[in-house]
Amino acid sequence: MSEKLTQEEITTLREFKRDLFNLYWERFGVFYIHVMPHPKLEIGKRGLLNAEKESGIVLVFGDKAVKVLDSKPDYLFAELQFGSAWEPTMIPWDAVFRIYDKFQNSATQLRFLQVETVPSVEENISKPKVTKPEVTGDGNVIRVDFGGKRNE
Repeated sequence: MSEKLTQEEITTLREFKRDLFNLYWERFGVFYIHVMPHPKLEIGKRGLLNAEKESGIVLVFGDKAVKVLDSKPDYLFAELQFGSAWEPTMIPWDAVFRIYDKFQNSATQLRFLQVETVPSVEENISKPKVTKPEVTGDGNVIRVDFGGKRNE
């Protein structure tokens, strides 16, 4: 899926995800959303942990797992329960990858939009480029063995 989407297609995809979410919210008691990492994804103080930074996170939605819910054109805001803590969560529609119900009678896999981050001018200036020193001749070279102890 390397083809670029137009702004109209992106808007349509967001609207479709929002409508699909609303349908699940109305029709299913408990359902799940698989959300991929995204720069605008916010999960309170918790954030994404370990492997979630690569593969995303599955969030549970149901009457006991959600305190506040507000669906906007670009994102979904909810207060979700993680263990015993309630975390304010902002989910961009672009990051939604799958939506499915508890018994997987209905499962939908969607296109998620990865935002390509281009290093800013400030980052390029603040990080000086490190050049490797050139080594010529035999010089005094110390070789370090990190292999551990050997029984000789």
